[in-house]
Parts: sequence; C-alpha cells; structure tokens
Amino acid sequence: MVNARACRSEAGNQYERSGSPGSNGHLDLSGRMPYTLQMASSPTKTRRIEIRITEEERDLEQAAAAASGETLSEFVRRAARHEAERTLAERTRYILDDEAAQRFLAALEQPSPASERGLRRLIEKPSILPEA
Repeated sequence: MVNARACRSEAGNQYERSGSPGSNGHLDLSGRMPYTLQMASSPTKTRRIEIRITEEERDLEQAAAAASGETLSEFVRRAARHEAERTLAERTRYILDDEAAQRFLAALEQPSPASERGLRRLIEKPSILPEA
C-alpha cells in the first residue's frame, strides 16, 4: 500500500513523500527539481567526487536539501565547501593568552637565526589558500 503525498518546499520545489512499506519515508525528488535556473547561473562543474553514506545520512541530507530548496548534490557540495573553508581558516588564526602573546611578540622583535631561516622558507612557499 502506497501512501504518498505531494508537497512543496519553501523554495516552491515539488516533491513527493512516500509512505510505502520499506520506503523509510524517503523523499522522491527524481525529475521534480528545477535544475535550469541553477545551472544557467553557476560555473561549469567538471570534477566528480563519490562517497559512500548510510541510509540515515542520505535521508537526513536529502531532507535538509529539500528544506533548503536545493538538490542533494548542490546541498552536499555547498556544505563540503563551507566545512573546507572553516577548516582552513582555523589554520590561519591563533588565539593566545596574555603571557603567550608577550612571548610571541618578544620572539618577533628578537628572532633567533634559526627562526629567521624558518620564516624565510615559510614565506617562499606558495599558500594553500585561494587568493582573495
């Protein structure tokens, strides 16, 4: 017995929630998302990533994507980019207490020869962060 109902997301995308036995309440979005608006305005994507996830993870991410008015692919891509930017930003900021800050400033004002060599090597390396 299939118990399906048509729904509409906040973004106006139509989807169907299926309550059939064994469906786990999955959202069926196949062929119902308006891809043309997103595709016309976004840069061409040529790279592909494949991941394995559990049914629970897929259901959660699919529901979040539908709530955001996005495809699952777009939602996961955006979330992964956000997390990548956050992770890299953590490597560019340091929070110090007053004592550590004073030691750091003193080391900057009177660096050892080994520190100066290390800083020169570091400055010469290309950054892993994209240019702003």
